[in-house]
Amino acid sequence: MFWMGIVLAASGIFLLVYGGLLFRFSMAVGFFVIGYSVASWLFAGQDELIRILLSLVVGGVLAAVGYALVRAVLHVAGGLLGAILVLVLLSLLPFDFPDFISVILIAAGAGGLGYFGNRLGDWAIILATTLTGAYAVILGLTRMFPTAVEASAEYVASGTPYIPFTAPAFAVFVIVLIIGVLAQNRIRAARGRFVVR
Repeated sequence: MFWMGIVLAASGIFLLVYGGLLFRFSMAVGFFVIGYSVASWLFAGQDELIRILLSLVVGGVLAAVGYALVRAVLHVAGGLLGAILVLVLLSLLPFDFPDFISVILIAAGAGGLGYFGNRLGDWAIILATTLTGAYAVILGLTRMFPTAVEASAEYVASGTPYIPFTAPAFAVFVIVLIIGVLAQNRIRAARGRFVVR
């Protein structure tokens, strides 16, 4: 799964660098990351090749949806932000919810913040792309170098969408997130606004 780690990390870097500049493509990449991660987790019982193919298909379908819904970009960005935020919060909990409850919580987070995404304005795009970018980078690093972030073998084999909040993983996640938010806010200040309402 080393190559999927590269794809996830590259997706995260794209979101961190071009999140606000190319937000139509950013929404596609962000929804690919969330679709791939959740599908990989839900189909963990399948053969690895089937799981990867199903995850790529789900990620591709969500990427097409994210790309097509550019007119509702603030709602889409809010939905992406809500889904990733719930995934990160579930990662922080010391216990695991059953899978169906986790999926319901992720969908509720996406729906709730998606509905209010237009009230966040440009910050919906900034926070959605940077949080998703940091999530994808740490998930990719975990798939490529599990020992570097102190991820267990069971964690890697499970295909979980949760990120391991060990000290190295948490430090990298926070640093990448802060740098991404500062960079996106600086880009927004230079351009004026991302979205004109």
